[in-house]
Amino acid sequence: MGVLDRAVRRTDYNSMQDREMQKRGSTLGRCQQCGVCAEICPSGRHGGIDCLSIMHRASVGTLDAAEESTIWLCTVCLSCSEQCPSNAGPAEVIALLREEAAQSGNLPKHFREEAKRYLQTGSCFPHTGMTRKMRRQLGLEDAAPSKEAVEEAREIARRTGLGGLDLD
Repeated sequence: MGVLDRAVRRTDYNSMQDREMQKRGSTLGRCQQCGVCAEICPSGRHGGIDCLSIMHRASVGTLDAAEESTIWLCTVCLSCSEQCPSNAGPAEVIALLREEAAQSGNLPKHFREEAKRYLQTGSCFPHTGMTRKMRRQLGLEDAAPSKEAVEEAREIARRTGLGGLDLD
């Protein structure tokens, strides 16, 4: 462990977030609080998310993913991680926080609806006039997913943990 990692490490090792980030070899301790992530973030520029604040609060142990709503505003464009001079991986940290939040029941309604739809139909997108039109334009059949495709989607959900979330 480098000097920087020791200097930035949290002292509170009781949170699930900390254990998960340690277990996955998180790069959170590399964050220099330079602000490049906040400057480059399109969601930050247009309201809502402050990835610099998220990185800081996660590193000092004051961010509770179960209560944090702004982590869901990230578009996962990865601009922050690509531009981070410390290679701290802000997008990856936010993804870990989202996992923790979802496991604790903090999952926005639209994500719950997409997850339910995926488990029922094998697709996150509703079968609407617009999707049928788009499929025709792409030269695809206008058919519901096969039973096998739905079963494969459910198996993917089971293996990734999606199937274990409380979606009600």
